[in-house]
Amino acid sequence: MPRIPAALLSLALAALLQAQAPFPAVAPTPSPVPVMREYPDTPAGKLLREIKERAEVVARVEHLSDVIGPRLTGSGQLRQAQAWAMAEMKKLGAVNVHEEAYDFGLAWTRGVDSARLLTHNGIRFRVDQAAWTVGTQGPVKGDLLLVDARNLEELKAFKSQLKGRILLRTNPDDKRPPLPRRGDMAAMQAEQAAMTQFLLDEGALALLQMSGRKNGLGFASGGPGRDPGRRSLPSATVPQEPYKMLVRLLARKEPVKLELSLGGSFSAAPVQAHNVVGEVPGREKPGEVVIVGGHLDSWDLGTGATDNATGSAIALELLRALQATGLKPKRTIRIVLWSGEEQGLLGSRAYVEAHKAELDALQAVLVHDMGTGMVKGFTLQGREACRSLMAQAIAPLNDLGVRELPLRAMNSTDHAPFDRAGVPAFAAIQEPVDYFLGTHHSQMDFPDHLVPDQLVQGAQAMAITAWELAEMDARLPHGIVVRPANPARP
Repeated sequence: MPRIPAALLSLALAALLQAQAPFPAVAPTPSPVPVMREYPDTPAGKLLREIKERAEVVARVEHLSDVIGPRLTGSGQLRQAQAWAMAEMKKLGAVNVHEEAYDFGLAWTRGVDSARLLTHNGIRFRVDQAAWTVGTQGPVKGDLLLVDARNLEELKAFKSQLKGRILLRTNPDDKRPPLPRRGDMAAMQAEQAAMTQFLLDEGALALLQMSGRKNGLGFASGGPGRDPGRRSLPSATVPQEPYKMLVRLLARKEPVKLELSLGGSFSAAPVQAHNVVGEVPGREKPGEVVIVGGHLDSWDLGTGATDNATGSAIALELLRALQATGLKPKRTIRIVLWSGEEQGLLGSRAYVEAHKAELDALQAVLVHDMGTGMVKGFTLQGREACRSLMAQAIAPLNDLGVRELPLRAMNSTDHAPFDRAGVPAFAAIQEPVDYFLGTHHSQMDFPDHLVPDQLVQGAQAMAITAWELAEMDARLPHGIVVRPANPARP
């Protein structure tokens, strides 16, 4: 056999390895964040430069996520995060650092969840128990039944068919027009309770619903069980791919049997939850306040990096930048890190209730809660009277891509209770990155999905908007904005 020259052998080996490489090299996606070549010699310019050059926001997200981890409200890990946040606030020069407690209900701890098909291909697949629902107390076995009833009347059509069954509650092939949206939240909750009671009375074993995320991702959500007097069924979410397989198997009109184990458990007694508060006093108008906040609690499939360690770390970055530059705002800037956001804005609702006599003193409330994406503006919640002053507040950020001030309302994060009480309160509009398609409430929510330059731009946007609102002579107009109800369910 003739000898192969070493150089030729190396070349052939390199070509072979390149051919076997699992992923081809991909050029990086250009960043949407504009580059500011210079900063004005103004307080806003000093804050912009300080955050751009020395931001610690990524490190704080990593600490919250990697060291402390998921932070369910009522859990020891959230209490650990709150103690850490208070220590950080004090280190960063905040005063009046404290916690504010409110009654939460029962705490809940995730256990081990599993699912195994006992017929057909016998596959095991991921399943995630809905928080604040009862566990199965060991494995249970039952035939599957698709029960896609949307209200109590539709559910009653399945009477006498549910005993000993595990129910699929999502029909991915549903072509029915949506039901009208209910305007009365209390009536909707009463019907949900009645539907649960019907299922319990009929002897259903458990409920499964399909995740809202593709590509094998779970989706964390919570049931109604914080009230020790309210009953629930074992419930869980299944990723789309195995869930749709179960629906296809049922379409064959053959028995489909499943073994299911959900290991979640409740605390023995109700607990209190807490919001963390710290502030930088105003130099001229300390009684008037700009609130900047995010929620420190998270779901527990991932580590809560983008929902919402990012918003919490950005609020702390504002304190760091003020300390580093020595700037003192005219009005007080108050940082509030809420809990219970994922269970229905409980922390911010409790804050508004506890401080309702002081709401007139609030200049504005700014909330960051949509992950790592750059900030493009703020939703005005229908407050046309605030547009010109908010445009003034974000003017130093226009070259950084912060320009949008739509009148539309966004009601699913912690500014909403303030808005409903008449306070000018605005959520940041952000680039979605992979938030709603990936990290949000899923097991993907780790710091790997941070985009540092966009996150730093978000810190700049929140800090400068808060500073300008604290400094301006005018007050933002207060008042409850009446918006027409949307008749269709989204």
